[in-house]
Amino acid sequence: GGQFKREVTVDGQSHLLLIREEAGAPDAQFASWAGAVIFVFSLESESSFEEVTQLHALLSDLRGTSDLALALVGTQDKISSSSPRVVEDGRARALCGDMRRCLYYETCATYGLNVDR
Repeated sequence: GGQFKREVTVDGQSHLLLIREEAGAPDAQFASWAGAVIFVFSLESESSFEEVTQLHALLSDLRGTSDLALALVGTQDKISSSSPRVVEDGRARALCGDMRRCLYYETCATYGLNVDR
């Protein structure tokens, strides 16, 4: 895990994001202070996709997510002929729909795809 700060402008207003990278299941303390959650999984890893589903369910049990901003991010930096994509766009979008009020992005840090978004 790590902690990061970043200033962003949304609709002409400046906001300071305090970002805390978490690994593992959310606990009650995390659930109580989080204002937004970004779930990240690898598009070439079925297990990472399944883990996101489980983490969302745990967070929902601890707090509910109706008042949280949620985003689901599929990364594709390691997709290759020897490591093909296994999580298709439709499945990720369906999970995002199940999460309600959730944005979905696919990113690639290598090529800068949707990194700023």
